Amino acid sequence: MKTKTALTCGSALGALMALALVSGASAQETTTAWKGAPQFQNDSFTFKVRGRVYLDGVNQEVDREVGADYSSQVTRTRTVRLGVEGTWNQNWAYKAEVQVVGGASAWEDVILEYKPTDNASIMIGNYKTLSLENVTSSRYTTFMERGAYNDVLGVGRVMTVAAKVNGENWTALAAVSGDSINSADPTVVGNDGGSEQVSIQGRATWAPIMTDNNLVHLGVWARKRDRGDQGAFSYAVRNNTNYGAQFVTSGGIGTADTQVGLEAAWVGGPFSLQGEFANIEIDRTNGLEQSATAYYVAASWYVTGEKRNMEVKKGEFGRTKILSPVTAGGMGALELAVRYDNTDLTDITGVATAGEYTAWTAGATWYPFPYVRFMANYTKSQNDNAAVGADVDVDTLQFRAQFDF
Repeated sequence: MKTKTALTCGSALGALMALALVSGASAQETTTAWKGAPQFQNDSFTFKVRGRVYLDGVNQEVDREVGADYSSQVTRTRTVRLGVEGTWNQNWAYKAEVQVVGGASAWEDVILEYKPTDNASIMIGNYKTLSLENVTSSRYTTFMERGAYNDVLGVGRVMTVAAKVNGENWTALAAVSGDSINSADPTVVGNDGGSEQVSIQGRATWAPIMTDNNLVHLGVWARKRDRGDQGAFSYAVRNNTNYGAQFVTSGGIGTADTQVGLEAAWVGGPFSLQGEFANIEIDRTNGLEQSATAYYVAASWYVTGEKRNMEVKKGEFGRTKILSPVTAGGMGALELAVRYDNTDLTDITGVATAGEYTAWTAGATWYPFPYVRFMANYTKSQNDNAAVGADVDVDTLQFRAQFDF
């Protein structure tokens, strides 16, 4: 199932685009609407090219308890993504995206969706299902990276079949998943092996308060997974950045695990709070049963008066509406934010780097208009490990220029 070259992904995406255009051809007149990029519609068929680009600069200072300290300064392409999305009619929709970074390519969202009603859908493909911060697009998250919470859970995109229903202020999802579409198939040895990891999961959200000035979001999710014949699960965190080493990590220790998460958010005009907590019960390869926990809390303030856009029927945050974009002669929007992270692996014995990670992150984001952001994040993190001399303090300053369409 591994996608190895940009040519493979690009050819597949091009074929999908051609198929979509041919499928949409009819005697109906084709119209065009602007939705961040041109969207073409012919009767009930729609087609739109989508994409995003994140350009980062990172400065990192690493202070080791034992060993040489060091610093790094890099500019890097964090994300370059191109895809298509659309509908065949009111019941069927599609999305496919390819990411190309550093000469390597990989599929991102690849989704076929069937909606028997306005409030129900069945989805198959490669996508995310769990955690408020995780399912919210990186185009709309408050900070440049989702942080240690999502790192340690390993809740990225995997091949999934899910059923989802929603009401005016709630959602419920149940799903069965395998591994990522980009991962190699497990090795078959004789008559043994060849089984991919499998998981079952569910998520439910509820907004008990929904007014013009106040919104409260509550959620719970759970996942149970088994590695099958693939490598053991690892639990590790980065320093609230996609760059650099992991100093708190368990290594590959898990044959199976059960994760339960709680999520909450409040939006009150330009102010918002958001937090999540997760507990992980791990069945280890050495027969032990141990646990890990992770949580974060974050607060943000739109100095210019905007408010975060919670899409209640999806159970995730969406694009913020900018009150005075520069494209209309305004100054855009300014958001200030702070976040605290904690990931605790200290119950995992026999691993020198299975310690505790804590961090504070401060962020500032300027939105000239809704599809462009300029971001600055500073994180001061501590990696406190079990082994003597294994503690590491890290200061990370990073910047991003981001646009999407």
